[in-house]
Amino acid sequence: MQDKKTVQEDRNSTKRDKKAKIISIQDAMCMLIETKGYENVTIRDITEAAGVSIGLIYKYFPEGKYDILKEISYRYMDKLLRIKQPETIDFNDFPGYMRDVIKNMQQFYKDNSPLIKALTMATLSDSEIVDEIKKMDVKDYKAASEFFCSFSGVDINDKDPLEVFVYWGITVKSILLFSMIYLYSTPLINEENLTDLMVDLSLKIWGYQKGA
Repeated sequence: MQDKKTVQEDRNSTKRDKKAKIISIQDAMCMLIETKGYENVTIRDITEAAGVSIGLIYKYFPEGKYDILKEISYRYMDKLLRIKQPETIDFNDFPGYMRDVIKNMQQFYKDNSPLIKALTMATLSDSEIVDEIKKMDVKDYKAASEFFCSFSGVDINDKDPLEVFVYWGITVKSILLFSMIYLYSTPLINEENLTDLMVDLSLKIWGYQKGA
């Protein structure tokens, strides 16, 4: 009979193995989107690239490739917003936090330009992904919206935090996409000024008032 320590080690090993396989599937999906385009990627492509079975993919991602894509977005959102690292954040400095978030997002878009462009094209041309986006529950962003509202000076009055968060996300992403397409080929505005613009817009959207 296994002792408690051995059982716990086995459980931890299983969790690590599951996490590694999920990340492997997500990374394979990103690589394939960059090289083939979202609409051309099949589940079989993902299994071959990730070295897993079709059954395992549907075990972790029952809705298929869009489910994988959705989880990738949550994974990067957690990383960019640092929601799960509250100890690293000064909740009395919303402007500073927002500047860090915007800069991280700018760097993310730079580092993942082929992936972002491929997903943008898919969204514009692939009815499947558009339909899935429409079905996406904004409650998936509930934790993030409440997190933003916990900063000193943030005041959205009687507005729904979820709606404000979605509006903020659409605004910032639209500017980032525009900058990714035009800024680096035709520098109409320098990057630092663009950062300032997005920070200012973000503070207005979240009703930030210094010293409030």
